[in-house]
Amino acid sequence: MAFRERRRNAEVLAALDLWSGARVLDAGCGTGALLGWLLRRGAMPVGLDPEPANLLAARERAPGVPLVAGRGEAMPFADHAFDVVVWFNALHHVPAEHLDRALAGSLRVLAPEGHLLVVEPLAEGPWFEVMRPLEDETEERRAAAAAVGRLVERGAACRIAALEWTDRVRVRDFAALRARLLAADPARATVLGRVEAELAARFARLARPAGEGLELDQPMRLDLLRPARPSSHSRHEAVT
Repeated sequence: MAFRERRRNAEVLAALDLWSGARVLDAGCGTGALLGWLLRRGAMPVGLDPEPANLLAARERAPGVPLVAGRGEAMPFADHAFDVVVWFNALHHVPAEHLDRALAGSLRVLAPEGHLLVVEPLAEGPWFEVMRPLEDETEERRAAAAAVGRLVERGAACRIAALEWTDRVRVRDFAALRARLLAADPARATVLGRVEAELAARFARLARPAGEGLELDQPMRLDLLRPARPSSHSRHEAVT
């Protein structure tokens, strides 16, 4: 595994200086952790998620933030409605066959000078390895990364920054990890019961002491993009 600087996700996001006064779409907002963070930095966020239970939790976590039930591949917003669209730990949850549509929709709802931000966990590292018996997202994460690459390759967007770093997940012990996994998704209970011994063995091998608990590294990647500007030739053709 390549060396990457150890930083917290929030630290990396804050350094981008995109947020104050910006209309921000949190695509795949989940239970609203990022929405609250955005509010504290002066943004005007909107949350989008397909799961009613997630939106209910997000409403409690970020009161007053507009929340919309919907899928990223069918963005229910007007053109140019946002200054920033963020996919934070979310793009790989979009089915592979809908990834291109989700990213195209993200560009559609962006202002011409807006930013598309994709932050994804890489398919490597101790946290990923611990989670593999329960949820192996290798192919999903690779598909999401490939879709971002295609967006740039076909000229729909320009990549203005890319960054990799190592975040960390902290828990008190394996029992706390187990409780955390089930709280995030109670439907995991059946599979967790089958793989718990393997998951516990990986946790014991890969977790390292940190304060009063333990931590596991998770490599991350950020891609910051802008909608491509039409060439002068294209603009000329559009008006002739």
